[in-house]
Amino acid sequence: MSRAQQRDPGTNGTHRNGDRAAVSAASAAEELRDAGRQVAEDAWSAQVNALGGFIRSQRQMAKLSLREMAAMTKVSNAYLSQVERGLHQPSLKVLRSIADALHLNTDQMLSRAGWSVRDEGGETPADPAADSTEVPDVEAAIAADPRLSAEQRTALLGVYRSFVQRG
Repeated sequence: MSRAQQRDPGTNGTHRNGDRAAVSAASAAEELRDAGRQVAEDAWSAQVNALGGFIRSQRQMAKLSLREMAAMTKVSNAYLSQVERGLHQPSLKVLRSIADALHLNTDQMLSRAGWSVRDEGGETPADPAADSTEVPDVEAAIAADPRLSAEQRTALLGVYRSFVQRG
């Protein structure tokens, strides 16, 4: 008789193997949760970095120093610098003040921050690409938008291409 059977003769040693399988499954589930959490954190970080880069490029195109923009937004220049470097996700109030200082539409800033932009009826605008299997030509749309200056187009294309390259 084996030692496992001597300890628990009714299990023929299978109880111990079942415990190992449960521990192994729990460990695998924990690893998957950790991996999922890391992916979400990486995506969030990339989004915050892109928003900060967009704000910085818009500020530079407006030929504003951090101190000048801080005075216009009533936000400290240290905090603005941290937002531009992707160290902080700004609040809605701060995003609105930044958009105003840069003469941008607040909706543009909100979409850059990853917040859905809702119309007056509370509905999220329909995504034109949602019904289509075809990917829209984003670069052509940016290039054709008459509301954007040449510098804004360059900045937008740079941010867009950085997202596409990261996959």
